[in-house]
Amino acid sequence: MFKHAMTQEAVYNGLLKRERQAIHEQIGLVMEQLFHDRLSEHSESLAFHFKRGQSPVKAVNYLIESGEKSINMYAVHESHEYFAEAYDLLINTFDDSEELKILLIDLLIKWASVFYYRGDMKGLTGLLNAHRELAESFDDKARLGMFYVWLGFSLLFGDKTGESY
Repeated sequence: MFKHAMTQEAVYNGLLKRERQAIHEQIGLVMEQLFHDRLSEHSESLAFHFKRGQSPVKAVNYLIESGEKSINMYAVHESHEYFAEAYDLLINTFDDSEELKILLIDLLIKWASVFYYRGDMKGLTGLLNAHRELAESFDDKARLGMFYVWLGFSLLFGDKTGESY
């Protein structure tokens, strides 16, 4: 609505933090209502608003969706940034609930292909090993299986063949 970006920035910075959070939250909720049938087209904007709003879990989900969208277009660097942002946000809001634990493991499994395309097997191995105990705490064999596939793959290509088996 502002003709000049500096005017917009001055007004935005003049708002209290909680007012800005409420505005971003409202924008995200309205976008979800307006674009309910094509949310994936707006996942980046939704992630932006929910991250600055009061719904970090929604932001993480939209960041993951944005990362998947980017990797499907072979925008590897951009995808990595979305997943890294989702990971940081999730780790900083981690409350030890089952839902967030599952979300974290799912994020790692989806993020693994980005590490593969980047050729960063050492980074992937470190990340997965840091959360191995959490992955092993689930009864979900399919999720644990995918976790182990990526861990084994990263170890194999990191010249740790024995460990990979």
